[in-house]
Amino acid sequence: MTEREYKHQNRHRLCYCCDELQENEKDLIKYSISYRGYGSIFDNCKFTVQLCKKCDKPEYKEWFYEEPKMEYYCEVYQHEEKIEELINSFLIENQEYVWNGMDGYWMERQDWIDMQLGILPDEKYEEYGMYSPRQIKAYEERFTTCEHPVNVVYSDGSKGCWCPFGAHGEYGQQVSPNISDECYGCEHYKKRETPIKEMDRDTYEKYEKYINAKIYIEKYKDLFE
Repeated sequence: MTEREYKHQNRHRLCYCCDELQENEKDLIKYSISYRGYGSIFDNCKFTVQLCKKCDKPEYKEWFYEEPKMEYYCEVYQHEEKIEELINSFLIENQEYVWNGMDGYWMERQDWIDMQLGILPDEKYEEYGMYSPRQIKAYEERFTTCEHPVNVVYSDGSKGCWCPFGAHGEYGQQVSPNISDECYGCEHYKKRETPIKEMDRDTYEKYEKYINAKIYIEKYKDLFE
């Protein structure tokens, strides 16, 4: 058994900060955050940090058990970024005890660690229902350069950019924070050769039907012509 495995098996008495095992779990000081409200960066999250007496600091109690100030419906905290910095200073193996599953979404321990190290295979991301690096890369590189997306202007004045094969982004054929995985493996990608079109929603719906019908005609015309 490696030292890391031994510490993991005895994590109930492990200081997350210095990574040293204590004689007894009672020698640890534990700080918890539980289901803070809207506005908090820990909104609806639950986790515990455990520290030995040498690593504990008086200000940590104020950080973790701070009462929020209410601004409209938002909870505003002064010390949450300091809590983040503290946890991110731990070894990656000990960060996993805090960050993995804090929002109710769990990954296998080693998968979470590998993801943070940037070595988790794309297939694993997709098994977890997450966007993989290859999907993100394809969206960023292909959506912004493809011939098919068009700008769509809605009746309320809002704007977007849509591809008839399912991907979407910001107006001007820019990527959106909401990733579209349709670009990865898309058989219809074609580098843009003409200026991007702009249309209203009704016209776009016709365009979408037209492009898809055109694809099917090209695909099957040899069977019937």
